[in-house]
Amino acid sequence: MVTCKSLLTTLLASFLFYVPLYSQIDTSPKPYGGSQRMREFICNEMVYPEAALESKVEGTVAVFLTVLQDGKTTNYRIPEPVSPELDLEALRICKLIMFYPAVKSSNYIIDDFSIPVKFNIKKYNRNCKKKGFDNYEKYEGPIDTSLQVYPTKALDQSPVPAFEDAEMNFTKFISENMKYPELAYSQNIAGDVELSFIVETSGRISNLEVVDPLGGGCTEEAIHLLKQILWKPGMQNGMAVRTLLTAHISFSLSNNSNHQYLPNNNNTTM
Repeated sequence: MVTCKSLLTTLLASFLFYVPLYSQIDTSPKPYGGSQRMREFICNEMVYPEAALESKVEGTVAVFLTVLQDGKTTNYRIPEPVSPELDLEALRICKLIMFYPAVKSSNYIIDDFSIPVKFNIKKYNRNCKKKGFDNYEKYEGPIDTSLQVYPTKALDQSPVPAFEDAEMNFTKFISENMKYPELAYSQNIAGDVELSFIVETSGRISNLEVVDPLGGGCTEEAIHLLKQILWKPGMQNGMAVRTLLTAHISFSLSNNSNHQYLPNNNNTTM
């Protein structure tokens, strides 16, 4: 069985080609995918505690943690608690986020990082409706709470997209929903975008990283497509587990008649 320690070490090593780009300057710890994707994940993963909803408790929970030289995290704490329910949910979400270590004088160092988790009932309800979470049939069975991340080869059942249409699959969804970026089309850009991510036990994705980018807005469109998909989590020993996946999204100009095109100023991640 692959251990959490060995897999996280492999994950960190697989992305080290990003680090030399900024290793000559001092940097703070960085969440996988950057701060914007981290904030999006917090918003999407959040399950507002029922007790806090009923009593209309809101606020921002500031979670502090320490990122070690190998990117592992420890010493989670909340210096100024908001409420027991909100504090626990904020901690749960933050422990799912992976990090690159801080860099000082070209060396990895131990450093602290803080994550603000904002609880706002109106925004939460609006986001649930917008993302279609109310219609998503969430897995309700046993869940592995160890935070271990599994490769698909170690699972009894791999994650699969959770589409309402039984005839829909990943490839068909990408094909039917892709909007070929106008800049990529005008510059005859084609190829594959490779993305790495974790399917959480909630069925949502986290720690999204671009492994192999493609210009002309194709990388941004691939990310936008992937973020629209909810998943049925991977299973191991009768429990839902966190799973590392990669996706290759192809952009081809061989059949232009079926593509829609995005204006250049819309070639950004949604």
